[in-house]
Amino acid sequence: MPKMKLTDAAVQRIKLPSPEQRQVDYWDALTPGFGLRVSFGGTKTWMVQARVLKVGKWTQTRRVVGRYPDMSLADARAAARDALALAAAGEDPKNAAKVEREKLEEDSRNSFAAIAADFLAKYVQRKGLAAKTAEAYVGTLQGKWTRAWAERPITSISRRDVHALIDDIIAQGFPIQANRSLAYLKRFFGWCVERGILDNAPTDHVKPPSESTRRERVLSVGEISEVWAALDKEGGVFAPMVKLLLLTAQRRDEVAGMRWSEITLEGEDPVWSLPAERTKNGLPNLIPLSPQAVKLLKSVNPVDLCPFVFTTTGKTYVTGYSKVKARLDTAIAEKREEAGRADPMEGWTFHDLRRTAATRMIEDLGVQPHIVEAVLNHISGHKAGVAGIYNRATYLPEKRRALEAWSEYVMSLAR
Repeated sequence: MPKMKLTDAAVQRIKLPSPEQRQVDYWDALTPGFGLRVSFGGTKTWMVQARVLKVGKWTQTRRVVGRYPDMSLADARAAARDALALAAAGEDPKNAAKVEREKLEEDSRNSFAAIAADFLAKYVQRKGLAAKTAEAYVGTLQGKWTRAWAERPITSISRRDVHALIDDIIAQGFPIQANRSLAYLKRFFGWCVERGILDNAPTDHVKPPSESTRRERVLSVGEISEVWAALDKEGGVFAPMVKLLLLTAQRRDEVAGMRWSEITLEGEDPVWSLPAERTKNGLPNLIPLSPQAVKLLKSVNPVDLCPFVFTTTGKTYVTGYSKVKARLDTAIAEKREEAGRADPMEGWTFHDLRRTAATRMIEDLGVQPHIVEAVLNHISGHKAGVAGIYNRATYLPEKRRALEAWSEYVMSLAR
């Protein structure tokens, strides 16, 4: 067993042994226990030999580090030194390599995408969370923001990664979404800690980046007129849908998901019967339909075998609200430019239409707050707490008068 100073040049000069010799081991003079085995077939294998502690006894053992030239001399010598250090501490380098391989395999199985899917099945679905909340979890864990994490081991996601993701969401103009995404990620990583998947959550000590303020945006009478005019220009299936948001004061997804089976358009008292499973608070709501609302609904052509009033596919109700909103904003801006106005319209959302209807029914039309609460299907004010258990009045006649007056008011502004 020759001993020599292993260098790159020396390794290249080593001659192959004869078939009778089969193989020759060359031990390094610089790193005791490190060597190169050369076989007559031309294979050159880096190896390390050390005494390890087994069952209370120090036993000589040998393990392969890698092959030359796939592994360089420098890398092989470094790996050998690591193995020798483990052996000196009483650990078998073979076991350490096995543990490292098993860890790599486990990390590959426990990718962010795999654990996220497990969380959605075992937490979100089993908890029976509201559909909108479940969708938000799916959007956070399987959407565009975390797509780059999908194949990464979940143990590799760091606090810096979380900050980078939140910063990216804010940079694209969604500060409130950044707050919400962080909240969902905190719950997800907290679940991972509870399950022993992680020792610590990378979201720990990460604070919400934006101050979540309660929105108070109420459109002016002039802005209502501008939005209505933009909807007239929009046309299609989205125009009557968004107009109904304003005329009925109901939530966006409730109106967008309206079924033909829920509405009665004929007779003296047309009504929309919104079932409990489609409301945010789980309570059914009867929404009287004004003549203007009935006219809008009758302008929509039903699609054969499709239960939804507002659809572009014939299979599901409409989506793509952000694109519609962008087109409306463009139409409003163009109209202002034509009128010689340089001031842009203040930012608004579809939910602001609901707040606008509620506020202006009270302030402009004198509708009693508890009637507006009934229209909104709110359990608050005088119907909250114990009082709400006994006060089951639907106020249907009062709601009809309020919504008919409100619709007339909106139409007067739209002229």
